[in-house]
Formats: sequence, C-alpha cells, structure tokens
Amino acid sequence: MNAPERFEMFVLPDGVRKIEILKDAKMANCLQFNIQREDHTLANILRYRLLKHPQVLFAAYRMPHPLEYYVELKVQTTPRTTPVDVVKEAIQSLMLEYGNIRSAFDNELYRMEAVVGNAGRRPDVRVGGFGAMDTSTSDFGVSSNLNTRNDRSDDVDIDF
Repeated sequence: MNAPERFEMFVLPDGVRKIEILKDAKMANCLQFNIQREDHTLANILRYRLLKHPQVLFAAYRMPHPLEYYVELKVQTTPRTTPVDVVKEAIQSLMLEYGNIRSAFDNELYRMEAVVGNAGRRPDVRVGGFGAMDTSTSDFGVSSNLNTRNDRSDDVDIDF
C-alpha cells in the first residue's frame, strides 16, 4: 500500500523546524506560519484565538494536502504590533487556559478518588485517569504539584 507510515504524522524529521515564518509580499504587516506536524486541531483553535485579538485584521489557515502534515497559518495585524507578537500571545494564552483545565480535571479526579477510595471498585480497573501524563510538571512548564501517586502506567484505563 502507498499510504505513509502513521508516525510521519507526528514525528518531526531531523533538521526540520517546527515553525517556518514566511513574509507575505501581497499584504502589509502579514506573515505566513508553516507549522509542521500539526492539523486542524491546533490550527483552528489558534485561528479562533487570533481573531479575538483586537490588533488582528486577518487570521486563517489551510492544510495544503491531507498527506502533507503541516498547516499554513496566515496572520495580518495592524501596524501597532507584529504577527509574531500576536501569535506568541495567543499561544501563551491557550497554554494557560488549557493548563488550567487540566489542573481542574486532575484536582477533581483526585478528589473523586479520595471520596470513592477502593470501595466498589473492581481490582482490575484503575481510576488513574490519563496514565501517560506526568502531572508533576504540565506540558507547559508550569509546576502543578498534583502527582502524589506513583502507580501510573502508559496506558489509559477508563471504566464507563
């Protein structure tokens, strides 16, 4: 079969930069960000956050081809700021927001574990949440100090 390997969607090849910035010659104060190994998930939320910024005149993205694993994000701003600055600000804002959501989820998970304890739980099912996630430091470099357990594994066990 001619399908590319699945890992190619996620693994950044050696020598390739995660973000490439290109100047748009057709529009003033506009840059194109080519973000490698990302898809609609990141691009759409980033575009949405950029459009909420008062200094952003235009923000859009596209995926050139389904088998090419990058997105092209185009951002135009007013002369008061630069596209790089508003993209950095949007990314930092999203990291803070999703870090807070993750912390709230982990806090609630640990609270429920304390309330429920081992009562009524099958011995073969853990209520550990996301096993591969290390909550001692979030993905965003913010220490959450929530990981007081050492029984997490790399699999996810969810019991509905």
